[in-house]
Amino acid sequence: MSTGIFAEVRNSQCAGAFYPGEAKALRHEIERLLQEAEDCAAGREIFAAAVPHAGYVYSAAIAAPVFKALSQAAFDTIVIIGHDFGRQAPGIIGVLPDFNVYRTPLGDMPVDTALRDALRRDEPRLISNNQVHSAEHSIEVQLPFLQITHPQVKILPLLFGEVTPEHCRALVEVLEKNCGSRRLMILSSTDLAHYPSKNTAASLDGQTISFAEHFDLPGLCQWKDGGDWMKLPGVETPICSAGGLGVAMLWAQRRGATRALTLKRGTSGDIPGGDNRRVVSYTSLLFVKDSPGSSMAASEAQTAAAEGKDFLLSAEAQRYLLGLARQRITAAVRGQSWQLQAPGLAEVQQPGAVFVTLHKEQRLRGCIGTTRAEYPLYQAVAELAYAAAFEDSRFPQLTAAELPALAIEISVLSPLQPVSSAAAIVPGKHGVVVRRDGRSGLFLPQVWEQLPAKEDFLDYLCAEKAGLPARAWKESGTALYVFTVFAFAE
Repeated sequence: MSTGIFAEVRNSQCAGAFYPGEAKALRHEIERLLQEAEDCAAGREIFAAAVPHAGYVYSAAIAAPVFKALSQAAFDTIVIIGHDFGRQAPGIIGVLPDFNVYRTPLGDMPVDTALRDALRRDEPRLISNNQVHSAEHSIEVQLPFLQITHPQVKILPLLFGEVTPEHCRALVEVLEKNCGSRRLMILSSTDLAHYPSKNTAASLDGQTISFAEHFDLPGLCQWKDGGDWMKLPGVETPICSAGGLGVAMLWAQRRGATRALTLKRGTSGDIPGGDNRRVVSYTSLLFVKDSPGSSMAASEAQTAAAEGKDFLLSAEAQRYLLGLARQRITAAVRGQSWQLQAPGLAEVQQPGAVFVTLHKEQRLRGCIGTTRAEYPLYQAVAELAYAAAFEDSRFPQLTAAELPALAIEISVLSPLQPVSSAAAIVPGKHGVVVRRDGRSGLFLPQVWEQLPAKEDFLDYLCAEKAGLPARAWKESGTALYVFTVFAFAE
């Protein structure tokens, strides 16, 4: 219940800093962003979404495709879940405000006070604190977009407490119990990796997004609480609102969502003058169900029909990518300026999941990659070649003296496919990913040359790459995925 000692209106804390402070300029900026955003809603039923919450100069263009999609969705109340408090709030599911209205330069947005009060009545682990809501920005920056796309909607602002699967489930259940005839939308307001290099952020974000794509709530919560990212220099967190994302995942899944669709990604280093050595990364996600006739459903059918066909690159494309990787590394070692130019080869302009592996005198010298096909293949190879040479924490940075002895190998990956047990893994053919409790590890198919016995391969994968017990691959709580590789080398 409200104590009555706080004002009913929360005034803007971000206007003029995170976004334009004057109403006309703010409306113009949002309308421009929505007009330029890709339309991703066609043929899809939307249940939940995730957007970043940095200043508009950094992340509004990343968020805009979600709000454009939501403009075509009907809902009465949108639950906006901002920052996690994590271990600072043991036993707390979330923090609600006592404010009845949130004010921006575009006007007032009413809080769904009836729903808020019902949640607090039925779930004592939801508490109230206006002070923390007054001081934070992760909810407010979303409101101007909603005031343009849904001027009549009510909001339910919430900051997440301790991030656990049980807390996410409890919040979903109390929302389900009390939503009545309301049409609810869940919006997770979250940035991703904080303060690694751009290349490291891409790898970390791929892992976080993968949890969303697989609706892996336990994995996401464990990843937030203590995954492999803790060993990396400069990384403060891989995601600042895992609780909100977990609720969005679970809410959508329980309503029949079939996919998490990544709309756009970026980092703070992408703006003019941005520093790629220390970034915050962003993504926008929709949790959707595709209609049978949608273009995405058709694409899936084509992919399924093509399963089993080997992926190939022409000899010309292989030479180009290997030369590109060496040029990128050489320029960095010698301190030369570097600018990536789009090539004329169409086949390397398609998105690709890829690993770049460096060897020196037939010994591993660095290996960095991604299991997600997010960027054009040529761009991914250039960035990951640099990361393998200078950002693999297992090795010192590459020096100019090592260039003559350096050998480069590129591995282009197929999409990950889940398997029910290790029996489906084919030695010599499949690369394997293991995931459990927020930890993960990957072996490329080339590793079978050193570990030809399946049990040894999987034992080492769990223990050496994922930091799990060696036999974790045999246990029911462990997820296994396979993929194939088209590899080529100098």
